[in-house]
Amino acid sequence: MTCACTKLRSFTTLAAITITLIFAWKLLRAPQEQPRRPRRRVAPSPSNTSSRSRPGALTSTDACSSSADSRAQEAINQLFQPLTLEQLVRHKLSEGRRVTCRLLGVILEETTPEELQNHVTVRPSVLEVLIEIAKFCDVYLMERILDDESGEKVLSALSEAGLFTNSGLIKDKVLFCSTENGRTSFVRQLEPDWHIDTSPEIVHQLAVSSSKQWHSEN
Repeated sequence: MTCACTKLRSFTTLAAITITLIFAWKLLRAPQEQPRRPRRRVAPSPSNTSSRSRPGALTSTDACSSSADSRAQEAINQLFQPLTLEQLVRHKLSEGRRVTCRLLGVILEETTPEELQNHVTVRPSVLEVLIEIAKFCDVYLMERILDDESGEKVLSALSEAGLFTNSGLIKDKVLFCSTENGRTSFVRQLEPDWHIDTSPEIVHQLAVSSSKQWHSEN
């Protein structure tokens, strides 16, 4: 009996020690959790508080949206902005580099060589356009005259109008001839990108050439 009790106590003690060791082993293997720090509540800044309290205040998202709308509206305004004279001239001439033009009925008020013997009047409405063309094109002016005095009057009128000082136009590029065929010959020799004329006959004769024709009505 004594022997049995002793064995029972020994078995109970061994079981208790075994359970204790198993519990301790599991406890040691379990990952140690870092102690959680309490979250600090951020107090609202005065700017945030004021923006929430004011119904008309813009948030950052609203400000970005407003800025994008402004840029879009600015781009639209630039797109539909009226073209400048320089842009219109460049567009009309298709970036041509040489332009020939008759004087009578286009640059001058007069329409016949006979009128040039008495007076020469430069059209004020074409001055700015001609100066703009001469800035980026090689411009030649030409006309049929009846005498040398008419040619001198034309050069004097063009000079007084400022065409030889405010543009790239020079007197050597103002050509005179005694016949209509002479003007046609000038154009064919110069081979311009554009020729401006008031005579349908001249335009028809030059239609076979490579230059573009521009018929100007009086």
